[in-house]
Amino acid sequence: MSIKEDLKAVKEELNTEEQFLESLIRAERFFKKYKKQFIALAAVLIVLFVGYSIKTYIDESNLKAANIAYLKLLKNPDDKASISTLKEKNINLYYAYELQTATKKGDIKTLQNIAKEAKGSYIADLAFYQSSSLKGDKKSIESYLSSSNPGLLKNFALLLDAYKLLSQGKEDEAKIKLSSIEVDSPLKNIANNLENYIK
Repeated sequence: MSIKEDLKAVKEELNTEEQFLESLIRAERFFKKYKKQFIALAAVLIVLFVGYSIKTYIDESNLKAANIAYLKLLKNPDDKASISTLKEKNINLYYAYELQTATKKGDIKTLQNIAKEAKGSYIADLAFYQSSSLKGDKKSIESYLSSSNPGLLKNFALLLDAYKLLSQGKEDEAKIKLSSIEVDSPLKNIANNLENYIK
């Protein structure tokens, strides 16, 4: 009885090994059949990894160089090399620096150039609004508010315009401006307080 059990155990073990060898042979055939595709996939993954690593390194290097150039410009605004580096490495930071210096100087022409060059960005919106407010005439602010995409500072501009109208005694026009401020704006509470003051 024990010999029969031993033979049965050996037979089962041989069947298991046979199945294992069959699976290895199938896997080897599968690999041989699709060997080129596996190698191509591995090559693509390696290239993507290397490319991503290089891009990350370049981005970090550009960011560091731009930050160093910006800090140098804060100390010495006439440093032409730092201006060039900043413009080359991070154009948005360059526009932010130009916006800051033009606002300090009250340079409307530079602000208008920034608004044109940095199209579609918050910096362009800030530059356009700042140039409009530095001009000080109602026409410029109205131009800002009626532009196709008034943007980031629209509610602030409406509030300032309403305040100017109130100081001129034009309460009805000021109410219209205050009611134009969007409901979800953080300035809506101030607008409501001014409207209550008018009543």
